[in-house]
Amino acid sequence: MQPGMPLPPPKKNTGRTCLTAFLGVVGALALLAGGALAAHTVSNAQQDVSNRTGYGPAMWRNEPVDKLFPKTLGPKADAQSEADDPKSAEWHRLGISEQTGCADALTGTLAAEAEKRGCKAVLRATYADPTGNFVATVALIVLPEVEDPEEGMGTFFDAERDKRTESHGVKALPVPDTVAAGWKDSRRNGSDGMQAGGLYLPYAIAASAGSADGRKAGRLPGQWGRTEHDAKSDRMPWREAAETLAHDLSLHIGDLLMEETS
Repeated sequence: MQPGMPLPPPKKNTGRTCLTAFLGVVGALALLAGGALAAHTVSNAQQDVSNRTGYGPAMWRNEPVDKLFPKTLGPKADAQSEADDPKSAEWHRLGISEQTGCADALTGTLAAEAEKRGCKAVLRATYADPTGNFVATVALIVLPEVEDPEEGMGTFFDAERDKRTESHGVKALPVPDTVAAGWKDSRRNGSDGMQAGGLYLPYAIAASAGSADGRKAGRLPGQWGRTEHDAKSDRMPWREAAETLAHDLSLHIGDLLMEETS
């Protein structure tokens, strides 16, 4: 090239140009895919909430009754375990009631409170502890949906625990050819209950427990009784047994909700 002559324009690097264009297209597609994935994730999350909103209140009539009341119930060993794991069983199911009427299942102040709150149905099952000494009937009380879980029956059960004598309960469900064959209302020694834990579960859970051999709670004298005429302390083992069964069932119902909507 002679001095003073203009420089020729640089040659285009065709390969580099194609690579740049290709990377630009790939980047754009990645952004689009990322946006679509995020939208899909949000959609799924919203769907889960929607499913739980609809599934929880309808669970009592959509699930088989022997799934609502599993063969065994017990505490959860850890976050991954379930309340119906036989390895931690505190209760073994003996029978399930075919009746679902509120008046067929509840007595006393519990029946009155459930009726006042618009009770829709009550499902019941009878369980026994592993020793066969304790029997108990637990009830899943179906209530109308409320926006605030605090509007449930938790405050009712709290107030009942402070009363001197038992005034509410679940009707005993006898089961022929089992340790609960002679189980009846007059053998109930203790009752307790709670509002089902978690959102989308408009249920109260209550239980009444007694002795398989029909032994009744009696008065405890002196330092063992709260007062000379008070049998409340003697009822504590049965009330605590009822509380345990109600709590275990509440955990199980919560597990079902998560299982079916996850």
